[in-house]
Amino acid sequence: MDLDVNDFGCVADGRFLEEVSVSEGSAVLTALGGGLRPVDVGKQVAVPGAADLVAVIADLADRQEVLAASMAAGSKQLTGTLVDPHRPGNPLPFRQDLHVGRRITVRDAGPAGAVLLSAIDQVVDATTVILHDEASTAVSGVEVIVNDPARVGLSNYARRTLDGLLVDLGDRSVSDAAVQIGGRGLVSDTARFSSLDLGKTVTLRDAGLFVTTIASVNSSQQVILAAPAPRAVAGVAADVWRTDSRPGLTQLLGALASLDTEAAEIRFGPGVYDFKRISPEGNDPMPAAAIGLRGLRNLTLRGSGAGATILRLMPNQDLHGPDTHVIETRDCRQLTLRDLSVHGAYLTMGNTNEQMHGINLNAGTQEIVVERVAVFQSAGDGIRLLGAEDNKVRKVWIDNCRLVQNKRTGVAFQRGSEFVWVRDCYIEMRAPSTDSSVDFEPSGNGAPTDVILDSNMIDHDTPAVAVSISGISGPDPARRVKLVNNVVRGGTVFCTDVDDLSIQDNTIVNTDDPHRVSRIPVHVQRGGHGLAVTGNLLINKHPAARSVIVISEVNNRPVDRAMIAHNLCFSRAGSGIEVRSCEDVTVDGNLLVATGGCSQGIAVQASSVSDVSSVSVRDNDITTEDAGSWDTGILIGGGQTVQHITVTGNAISGADAGVRFQGGTLQQTPICALNRVRADVTTPLAGLTTLPERAVVVAGAASRGGNDPGQGAGRVLMGTGNPNDNQLAGNLGDVYQRVDPQPGPRLFVKEDDQTPGTGWAPK
Repeated sequence: MDLDVNDFGCVADGRFLEEVSVSEGSAVLTALGGGLRPVDVGKQVAVPGAADLVAVIADLADRQEVLAASMAAGSKQLTGTLVDPHRPGNPLPFRQDLHVGRRITVRDAGPAGAVLLSAIDQVVDATTVILHDEASTAVSGVEVIVNDPARVGLSNYARRTLDGLLVDLGDRSVSDAAVQIGGRGLVSDTARFSSLDLGKTVTLRDAGLFVTTIASVNSSQQVILAAPAPRAVAGVAADVWRTDSRPGLTQLLGALASLDTEAAEIRFGPGVYDFKRISPEGNDPMPAAAIGLRGLRNLTLRGSGAGATILRLMPNQDLHGPDTHVIETRDCRQLTLRDLSVHGAYLTMGNTNEQMHGINLNAGTQEIVVERVAVFQSAGDGIRLLGAEDNKVRKVWIDNCRLVQNKRTGVAFQRGSEFVWVRDCYIEMRAPSTDSSVDFEPSGNGAPTDVILDSNMIDHDTPAVAVSISGISGPDPARRVKLVNNVVRGGTVFCTDVDDLSIQDNTIVNTDDPHRVSRIPVHVQRGGHGLAVTGNLLINKHPAARSVIVISEVNNRPVDRAMIAHNLCFSRAGSGIEVRSCEDVTVDGNLLVATGGCSQGIAVQASSVSDVSSVSVRDNDITTEDAGSWDTGILIGGGQTVQHITVTGNAISGADAGVRFQGGTLQQTPICALNRVRADVTTPLAGLTTLPERAVVVAGAASRGGNDPGQGAGRVLMGTGNPNDNQLAGNLGDVYQRVDPQPGPRLFVKEDDQTPGTGWAPK
């Protein structure tokens, strides 16, 4: 059955104006793309940045508290236990590198019992600091607040990116304040913010939202406003609206139960439909939404095309407290959203909170198709999957969608989701966006499982990682996740606590902007087993890059049983591939190209507390381009024990050292065979004196080391010094080549195996 929303009183009388301009003090607003009509007279219009922002300082950056604090009168020393107020049971140490310079307030310790306002000059130990100012009065157990002096959080957010702002803080003014579009942070290097600034009202020129009505329409591109704009803007998006379509859609959805049909399609015509928030009643667990879909079966919501049909959260609502999603589903099955746009109206909303998602797929949502849908500037995630461990979000296809400039995340996996495909989508994260393009951030119980992210274009321009894939720390990893055939521009892939993870055939290009945070294109750490990183094109252009691929252990949770194979890696700085404190890892057939001064092509190293074991480095090509160079082709060692290492068939050029063994303890004789080290490598093999038994297997029919007769017979060894003097364990038929510069025989054959460490005859 086909149902048209217009038949139920829904009215598409809104406008989304992509580029408008207005002069300061003028009531003439120009819309470059047109679209305005005489019927728009009397409608409201919201223009970001055409007014000042008046907000309250509501939060401190990096706020911490000191419990059981005490100071003596006339002393600058303060003692106490530092805590995060959100986790008071988890004490933190004072740190010299972190807390010196932080602002601090101590209640009742100032003159006449006022608050002592000071800064931390020195950290003595984990519980003691020296302040810049002394206490006038002895105090004990009073409130003490520590914070970052350069940043505070506001009660509302900026509609423009601005710097050099003059801000009156009541007892002082600053002229270097800055805000980021869509952000609540107010930054100033000179403000020296403290807890005494909380609750102050500030006015930020040009950073607010101008809302008025349309008095008259001159043409499709020009209107006269009811009030002049306080500030000038040019080329910004604006929203126009009048009618709330929610009552009509609610009536339609209520009528579905009485219809004699197994399936229905609800059609939205071209235009902008605006929806106010609907509040849940009583103890209803359904979060508030503009369009709430519950318990529905076999239903399609179809528009006239993404961009042609827009379902919008009505602008200028003050929603700073409650959750408010544009579309919310719970316990729905066989639901399809197709050919429409979902607008969160983030920059034209009166106020928001981060739990305002474009499409929120809640518990019990199953067999869902989101196809050819655009989600634009929601205040939270574009699309979020939030199931429950016993009532999951399952069988979800997000296909050929556009997720653009959503504040928090493009696609978010919160928990309790499985069998999900995100494919052929365009995901753009740039201001006012702040976080990841794709984010697994599971909480509670039930990490996501069985997820495929395939053939998406990700254009990422925030400080956060582009793709964050993670399970719940330790006991509940994400499982069976595939990131394949994607193009990621300007970001990185970061993974923790994932079992059976595939990162295959992607193109990932890190930024070359020196002002952006340097990231690792593929970084897998902190737990998980069953990893395949294969067939990727990885380009790290950042001048301070660390590495291109890193797998490592954190908090005693290693990444084991991994294959890093057939990747093409370009590195401007740092390393190519790092394998740290892992077990059962193959690094095979990768091409590593240095485009700048780099450290090592491949590094296999133990940490200071854990071992690395059973690693094969084979058939890789480590080379250079233009002015690129490597300090070392392949680096083995460092930290704790390194054992069962095979380095074979690698081609190395453009490096000072070919294969270098450095630091740590080599538990077994490593295999280092048939590597092709080119003429421009100054030292083909370095660090032999650190090897067990002062030897390395370079060829031979058998490669198993050992001291017992018959183990590893027929090996060809090389090392430093005379093997008899060094008590080198060998077997009958072994051949040893001495490679150090000292005079003496160069070649020895093991002709006596009665004494394991002797019996080497010079030849």
